[in-house]
Amino acid sequence: MKKFFTTTFACVLGVMIAGILLTLLSIAALTGMAVSTETEYTAKPNTIMKLDLGIVTDRSQEDFMSVLFGNQQKTDGLDNIIKAIKTAKTNPNIAGIYIDANGSSLGVATLDRIHRALKDFKESDKFIYAYADDYTQREYLLSAVADSVVLNPVGAIDFRGLASQIMFVKGLYDKLGIEVQVLKVGTYKSAVEPYINTQMSEANREQTMAYMTPIWNHLLEQLSQDRDISVDQLNNLADTLLVTVDAKELIAKGLVDTLMYRPQMNEFLKAKVGIDKDDDLIFASINEVASIKQAPNKAKDEIAIVYAEGGIDMGETNGVNTAKLVEDLTKVQNDKNVKAVVLRVNSPGGSAYGSEQVWAAIEAIKAAGKPVAVSMGDVAASGGYYISCNADRIFANPTTLTGSIGIYGLIPNYKGLLTGKLGLTFDGVQTNKYGNFPSVSRAMTTDEHRQMQQYIERGYELFTTRCAEGRGMSIEAIKKIAEGRVWDGATALEIGLVDELGDLDAAIEWVAQKAKLDKYKTSAYPKQKTAMEQLMDELGMNVRSKIAASYLGENYKYFKALEQCQNIDPVQYRMEDIELY
Repeated sequence: MKKFFTTTFACVLGVMIAGILLTLLSIAALTGMAVSTETEYTAKPNTIMKLDLGIVTDRSQEDFMSVLFGNQQKTDGLDNIIKAIKTAKTNPNIAGIYIDANGSSLGVATLDRIHRALKDFKESDKFIYAYADDYTQREYLLSAVADSVVLNPVGAIDFRGLASQIMFVKGLYDKLGIEVQVLKVGTYKSAVEPYINTQMSEANREQTMAYMTPIWNHLLEQLSQDRDISVDQLNNLADTLLVTVDAKELIAKGLVDTLMYRPQMNEFLKAKVGIDKDDDLIFASINEVASIKQAPNKAKDEIAIVYAEGGIDMGETNGVNTAKLVEDLTKVQNDKNVKAVVLRVNSPGGSAYGSEQVWAAIEAIKAAGKPVAVSMGDVAASGGYYISCNADRIFANPTTLTGSIGIYGLIPNYKGLLTGKLGLTFDGVQTNKYGNFPSVSRAMTTDEHRQMQQYIERGYELFTTRCAEGRGMSIEAIKKIAEGRVWDGATALEIGLVDELGDLDAAIEWVAQKAKLDKYKTSAYPKQKTAMEQLMDELGMNVRSKIAASYLGENYKYFKALEQCQNIDPVQYRMEDIELY
């Protein structure tokens, strides 16, 4: 009884502390909002726009958790970056752009899009200068567009070609006593491999090299134009472990224009814009330049840009929630002012069920007489391709990863963990044969496995049928390029998976012409979360995790592994996690 009261008191105390914490953080968040709410920015003469990118997502979203707790990881939205570069090009008070490369993280297609925007900016005859203490490979590929690439005298450039590495968790799961029972269709559907293999299959190795090579070649051709160095020379340089080369040699090799310390770079910029050495440089951030007041768009007709970014129904805070996405698609379908729709897809896929719901919503918009285009970002594969395939026209970047038309199922068996590690046993009764299917405490029977495989195969037939209908191809033709295989955007164009290589702007222009719109404005969906909504979402997850860790102690690692498996949707249209670096 004493233990009962002690435990009860501890729980109540924990709730009270959490409540107080919530109140204090809410007050802090409101204060932060009041302090940091941005107004329209007005650029002063000789302003320089600073492009210091952090993690780049498709849409800008202020992260108030970073504001409150001092998280140094900066997040930028591609939408604001492109808007800022376009604004800087025409604003008379902005003298140029300064790329401060200090640790950005962005996808290859995103890099490509920003690079094109910067090339367009150079038509204004305004300057672009790039500086870094050390350039990562992607930062260098982006910065090479600058009029001058500047490096710290003791800095380095990490330029070594593309690589892709997969972390296989089978060994860990074996130690924890977790078995992941896999069902799939598609020789190249490699998303399941980390759970059942300890290395890449030959099929996966083949497909990875097949899409990685043209992407690398595309980047090299771009760099070759920027730096006037042949592709062969660049490949040779990539094979010299360039990160170890002395900075002075990088000038001789044509990769860098000059070496400066940061104070010297600041003096150089002051001279460039014509201000006194004793005065401070005027830098404007991406968000500030993007907020510069533009002429009001009074057009009545709208083109809706609907964003689908992240895993599909994967329980991610910033992923695709298909229930909400379908609501937004239905809203734009019924809105008389919305004449056309662009679905911006940046997703590796996820839930098979959720993907079908979005597909149906796109069909309804088309049936309402509104043209639909898809603009693909860094990745639009598996479920991400499923929700794209029935658009009237699909636009991709040459370096987009797409395809992965395949399906798999994951049914975890925790018996080794629950019984073997934690000592839990299970028993029960059931009225019918499959009463306790699926069960976390046992493996599937042969009969259950057979029926589940048939279910997965029906899902594959539905997927390929949707693709065939959407692309105007036969089932046989689709299946030849399906099997879960991932394609780069340029190859996807050749084999008919996409219609055109182009950016979001190209997709908007196409639907405008299709809808016969001379004047229009764009509106973005879904509605962005408020700061308080972000705070409550993240705080709720953090509090739950901390309470669980407090009570479970050393067993918390088993809880986390269990939770990870628990959140896996059994049937997935999802591409494997790919990171090219």
